[in-house]
Amino acid sequence: MKIKQFSGGFFFDASTNKLKELFQVKQNNVAYFEPEKVVIPFDQHIGSPNKLIKKVGDFVTKGEIIAKSSADISGHVHTSVTGKVIAVCEVPALGGKTQTAAVIKRDPSKNTAESLISPDFSFEKAVRAAGIVGLGGATFPTHVKLNPASHIDVKTIILNGAECEPFIASDDFLMQKESRKILRGGEIAREILGAKTILVGIEKDKPKAITAMKKAAVKIPNCHVIPLPVKYPQGGEGQLLETLIAAESPLDGRSVETGAFTINVATAFAISESVDERKALTHRYVTICGDVKMPQVICFPLGTQVKDLIDYCGGFIGTPSRVIHGGPMMGKSVTDLALPLTKGSNGIIVFNEAHDGKYPESPCIRCNRCVAVCPVRLEPQNIDLAYRSGDLFTCDQLLATACINCGCCTYVCPARRNLAANITQASGEIKQEKEALADANK
Repeated sequence: MKIKQFSGGFFFDASTNKLKELFQVKQNNVAYFEPEKVVIPFDQHIGSPNKLIKKVGDFVTKGEIIAKSSADISGHVHTSVTGKVIAVCEVPALGGKTQTAAVIKRDPSKNTAESLISPDFSFEKAVRAAGIVGLGGATFPTHVKLNPASHIDVKTIILNGAECEPFIASDDFLMQKESRKILRGGEIAREILGAKTILVGIEKDKPKAITAMKKAAVKIPNCHVIPLPVKYPQGGEGQLLETLIAAESPLDGRSVETGAFTINVATAFAISESVDERKALTHRYVTICGDVKMPQVICFPLGTQVKDLIDYCGGFIGTPSRVIHGGPMMGKSVTDLALPLTKGSNGIIVFNEAHDGKYPESPCIRCNRCVAVCPVRLEPQNIDLAYRSGDLFTCDQLLATACINCGCCTYVCPARRNLAANITQASGEIKQEKEALADANK
């Protein structure tokens, strides 16, 4: 099966609203899926790589550490099912790459077995032992984020429930079902950091989630649920800070310098389970939607493969043209359906040939629409032109590395230029050049 490449910033036509209705998840409850086997990559975080501590033939229990690193900026990986390690091999990764993973065959007869975190651990140690990383997509180790520099005075904990990408409903369903645990995670973060206030930001198009979170917040002092404007990319950390506390995030991305500590609601939920129930991060919610027969939000064990979830949703409708990991604006290509879902996975969207935007690119007409919509106030068209001419220096001067890859520029471009993808590529190459220069000067 040939599936197109995709690198953020989807082209929609006049049928956008029709697609939103067509792709909407309409179930009332979260589905639970247990595959026959899981494929668990060793590295599911930003930071130092993990090392496998099990071997083929070992019997492992759900919640047991399977790969870890002694480095501080790392995230332990746990087995998400109870069963036997049957292989260690290379498996598909995003971007057409591969990654090393352990294949575990689930043992249904021992489905209730679970390995728990030591009850003697402090809050911070429990978060690290659970392997919690940023579940909004960044996958930065949470225990490191919970330990900012000593000069930083954190006053506010912000729980991000905006989930502004089209079609994705994973956090929406999580807030409806687990509102108390999410807020408990916020309380734990507040206690660790000595903050005073908890703010929960949720876009207004999620009324059930807002109601559930407000009900749970009643008994928590200095905790406020704030309905947000429905405006993409409202869920971006910088945009959320501007809306909730009128603060601008610095260009280096260290938003905690503003006095606000921001985490995704799914991360807060995981923190709660690690501290109060001593559970490792082994499952999360994912939205499977688009051109599949039964779009739904599913609670799945980490390491579940895309093909198994597509089958669970009844299979494809029509011939798939693009399969996107994440949302249609910031997501990445799934070119091999054997791809295992990891801690950073919150959505799989399928576009068949009938719904796939197919538009030829044309020259930039200098309309500046991309500048008008850029939430980081960049000049996307000029960065794109510089990158196409091979001028990385100008790309750097135009702050290409500050791009958050929201895809807004691509979405509004009348010339259908793939601006977001080129700017992301430029940013990556600039960072590589700077790292190489730093290494050479050591």
